[in-house]
Amino acid sequence: MVPIFPNFKKIELTDEKDIKKFTSEFLPYSDFNFISMWSWDIKGEMCFSQLNGNLVVRFTDYINGDPFYSFLGNNKVNETAKTLIELSEKEGIRPVLELISEESIKKIDDKKFKIEEDRTHFDYIFSTSQLATFVGKKYKTKRNDINKLLTLYPDVVFKFENSISPTLREGIANLSQKWTVKKELNHEADNLSFENEKKALSKILQIESNNLLIFTCFLNNNLLGFEIDEILSNRHSIAHFSKVDTSYNGLNDLLNMRLSQHLKNEGVEFCNWEQDLGIENLKKSKMSYSPIKFFKKYKVSLISK
Repeated sequence: MVPIFPNFKKIELTDEKDIKKFTSEFLPYSDFNFISMWSWDIKGEMCFSQLNGNLVVRFTDYINGDPFYSFLGNNKVNETAKTLIELSEKEGIRPVLELISEESIKKIDDKKFKIEEDRTHFDYIFSTSQLATFVGKKYKTKRNDINKLLTLYPDVVFKFENSISPTLREGIANLSQKWTVKKELNHEADNLSFENEKKALSKILQIESNNLLIFTCFLNNNLLGFEIDEILSNRHSIAHFSKVDTSYNGLNDLLNMRLSQHLKNEGVEFCNWEQDLGIENLKKSKMSYSPIKFFKKYKVSLISK
């Protein structure tokens, strides 16, 4: 049961059904996806409540771990925003709401509140039809890389799993560690974000859900890549985690193409690849796949008088 504000409850796996009662009415923003919320609650501090019929969440930042408030809903949004900003001030938290959806923003009074687009947290939305074929000039390089890879390694094998065996869990952990070490050597992101992602991945590997799809890539029984997706009920899916052995050029493109083919056959039209968090290489990589749209998010604060 979702408590009534000002009472909050720490998030647990048993809360999925109650939280989905709120989120199912809106676009599938990655931050309010239950599995994402639970797996990224790496400090055990995330908690939630309901205020004016809106879902309120006390998040911790994905990179630095700082707490902040957000909400999802379109009921009495001005009153809700003001209450949460005042609560932030009372708790000594930066008085800025983050991850506020476009639906909520439409009803916020811009004469009372400062509203800022938060590009680093825009969700990237892709068409499974486009990624399943890579047709067109914009995907020429990806098609070439895939063809070269398959010529060199014709025995690459892809598998779909609905559960994670201990062996596969160990393989995913080892591949992720290998990927992280290479990225750190190249100074492509800060160590803190890698450590947080490692903890979040470890948590999602504990979940048993019929909606989770584990897509893997093997060569000679060696795990070269994986992606953990969740198939949602509104023709969308969300990509929670993905890693490949970057020694194999074109492997990431091939994995995304084969997975998109499967998702399309399952009735999924759109895939949410979450945000780039302001990490330039991640942004560049996601943009190279030509997103068809973004789920925009905003920061909201009170205008000083």
